[in-house]
Amino acid sequence: MHKKFNFVFSFKQLLILILMFSLIIGICGNIAYPFENSGFLILVPLVLIGPFLVIRLYRYLRRLPQRLLKRIFWIFFGLIILVQIYIFSAMPATVYHDPFRVIQQAEQFSTGDIDWTSNYFWRYPNNIPLTILIGNWFKFMNLLGLTPNTAIHVLSMLTTDSLILLLSIIARKISQNWALVVIGQLFFLFSPYAYTYNLQVFYSDVPVYLAVAGTLLILLKWQKSDFKNKRNRYLSLCLLFGEVLLAEVIKPNFLIIAIAAFLTLVLLLITKQHDMRQIWPPFLTIICAIILSFPATKILDNSINFKNNLRYELPVTHWIYMGLNTSNGGSYSGPDTQAASALPNLKAREKADLKGISRRLNTAGLSGLIKLWVTKVGVLLNVANYNRSYTGGYVKSPVWFQSWQTWWSNIASLVLRLAFVTIYALALISLYRLFKERNVTPLIMFSLLTIVGYLAFHTFFWEAEGRYGQAIIPAIFLIIDQAFATNDLALKKLKIKPVVPILASTAAVFMIAGYLKVNSQLISQQGIVTIAQRSQLSSQYGPKTTWLPPHRSVTQNVTIDATNDYFSMLKVNKSKATATLTNRSSDKKFNITAGHTSYKILNQLKPGQYQIKVTNPTNHRQKIWLVKTHAYQLGQDSATTPSPTWGKRSFVYLFSQNRVYYDQSSSDIVKVRK
Repeated sequence: MHKKFNFVFSFKQLLILILMFSLIIGICGNIAYPFENSGFLILVPLVLIGPFLVIRLYRYLRRLPQRLLKRIFWIFFGLIILVQIYIFSAMPATVYHDPFRVIQQAEQFSTGDIDWTSNYFWRYPNNIPLTILIGNWFKFMNLLGLTPNTAIHVLSMLTTDSLILLLSIIARKISQNWALVVIGQLFFLFSPYAYTYNLQVFYSDVPVYLAVAGTLLILLKWQKSDFKNKRNRYLSLCLLFGEVLLAEVIKPNFLIIAIAAFLTLVLLLITKQHDMRQIWPPFLTIICAIILSFPATKILDNSINFKNNLRYELPVTHWIYMGLNTSNGGSYSGPDTQAASALPNLKAREKADLKGISRRLNTAGLSGLIKLWVTKVGVLLNVANYNRSYTGGYVKSPVWFQSWQTWWSNIASLVLRLAFVTIYALALISLYRLFKERNVTPLIMFSLLTIVGYLAFHTFFWEAEGRYGQAIIPAIFLIIDQAFATNDLALKKLKIKPVVPILASTAAVFMIAGYLKVNSQLISQQGIVTIAQRSQLSSQYGPKTTWLPPHRSVTQNVTIDATNDYFSMLKVNKSKATATLTNRSSDKKFNITAGHTSYKILNQLKPGQYQIKVTNPTNHRQKIWLVKTHAYQLGQDSATTPSPTWGKRSFVYLFSQNRVYYDQSSSDIVKVRK
């Protein structure tokens, strides 16, 4: 028995060491990126100052009445909701790539129009269940008289705010006070975490974060024996089963949770330190839910008569192949995907991927692979670009934001980076305490296995994105909560004068200001998209174009509230349609240069109301790009077509500052010479 216990203890320590090494990489990445110059050294002391201030604040808040802290929590939560409502009404983001394709198809399904507008879903059939679920949500919201835009905003708020509440409940449950919960609310209130990607884009990520948090909460309640009667225990297991099943259907890599549950059960059986009757039901429920998710996915696919198409589908090996691409840090690779799509069928792609995997492994060698793995861990834990994931500007935004958008965006990114540096540093302190403990609860072991499992899966076997790494944050929070609940962080008394935290806070402010000052020129010259409509199905997926009759025009109005110096609009290759941009406020007309796949202007575009106009001057019909939806509003106004048609239409366009050109068919950025 003693040997078995030592094995589990050593295994726990190994997991902690792996996680601590990963968090150190995450801290370094968030400090140094994105400017990658010596200016980041100014921020290095914040790695220590951040956790110090959080711990001091926690000790101060613990002395306040619990009723007062509870009120503060709900006031903060109410303020978060108010800010979210303001963002949706004043500065909605233009969503593109996968999330828009899912929303566009879901809205189409909700109207009973089961027609595939592109080959996207044949290439990525894993998004079919999410599309069906969103389509049913649109149907339900339509019964309440809400538009698809409002419906998706409500769904985003529900998932994001539910995540905040679940994490707060976990913190309250573990620490048995409201001090830690209030500190968590400060993070959500003052960082952009609850206002940017998590709120503006509804996709499979936040539901998965929510499912991880919900799973941890139910396991915590079982561990603490909170369910006093059979009815509540069965209800909790049903809820756990439903959320795990739904998460796995939406995001197949949720399978990692089942593996973590299985390994936790095995380790508990080895040590026999805990009452298995108290622990095994929820873990077994997780495993069963994951197993049953596979037939559930088939049922959902069959509900809309979806059939896989081997002509377009990508094999599992393709993501492994992309994950070994050293040129882009093991992230999603457009060139790799385009090369695979050019092959005739699934079997040919799989064969090519296997050869490519072998070639990349041999080329990289051991040292190259280690460097790639470190890079991928850094990508998973870096949040520098998290705020603008899947967003390409704003449909509209207020003057105060538009005029200084480059600065606001960089400050938001910096705040989120420093917040996560503090979170990772607190996690390191918590893990150090946990490393020395001989006994470990089933929940902590499950959390460690989940975190390391997610990191290992995307580091060694899959492609890496910053969004994927956020799935471990609920478990990271739980480990930090556990450390604050002990005497190590909460009650350890050090003789620190009250002036020290004030001086530390002042120093932190000056460091942040100094960092922004050092990089001010880079920030000011940074190109950024201001007003845009970039939602589209992308030409690589073969969407249908619109035919414009001879000598007819399509127009669309848009307003900008700050000076821009670049305009671009998507164009069908070889189309002879022409485009103009007119300032309706001053009647000034700009001729747009027609390229192969875009119309563009390099000119000073002052604030005002503009009209985009595409005309067919020929005697033959010409193809143009118009994104079609039933009722989902894309731009500020819908495009006006020659003859009345169903639904809404919009061009794909953008206005930008500092003369930066964003490739309309990808996320590539090219700085245009002035």
